[in-house]
Amino acid sequence: MRETVRIVDPRTAAVFSAPRQRKIVLSLVDDERSLSQLARLTETPLNLLHHHIRKFLQLGLVRISRAEARAGAPIKYYRATARAFFVPAELIPAQPDAALTSQLRDLLARSLARTIRGAVYTHDGRGPRMHLVRDAAPRLAATELWLELRLSETDAATLAAELRALLHRFEERSGKTGRRCLIHAAIAPL
Repeated sequence: MRETVRIVDPRTAAVFSAPRQRKIVLSLVDDERSLSQLARLTETPLNLLHHHIRKFLQLGLVRISRAEARAGAPIKYYRATARAFFVPAELIPAQPDAALTSQLRDLLARSLARTIRGAVYTHDGRGPRMHLVRDAAPRLAATELWLELRLSETDAATLAAELRALLHRFEERSGKTGRRCLIHAAIAPL
């Protein structure tokens, strides 16, 4: 298995802009998997997975690592062709995760509508503020935080590193039980 493959074809680069397809390919980096194992891991229907795998084989992103003999057709195991895939900036769509952004916006709107009673708007001497008034019932609720901060380059880099570290800690704790949550954290200069 190669360490890193540089993607040069726009059709191949498009795989990494599609969340489901990207998840399938990257799920084959750490271990070989049969279609049924991959279907469970990625929560992808077998017929759709079969379609994607055929495409990934043609694009050179995955390979058949072995076939296990059995009565009937052998069970094929698939593996990614590299540990990492580099997609140059010119092949990344303007909004590579537009579908995830749209899904997150929709989930936030629906969740907030079910859990808030209203909003209080104030001015605290430093600037305008908005505070959501939530229902008293304790349950998993969406959270969205927007802040405008004045940060030095060092503080901005520190905050970005701490956000990454926090998300990685929770990613490591993520298991097969519990509610699936979509998380997005961002920091950008104004």
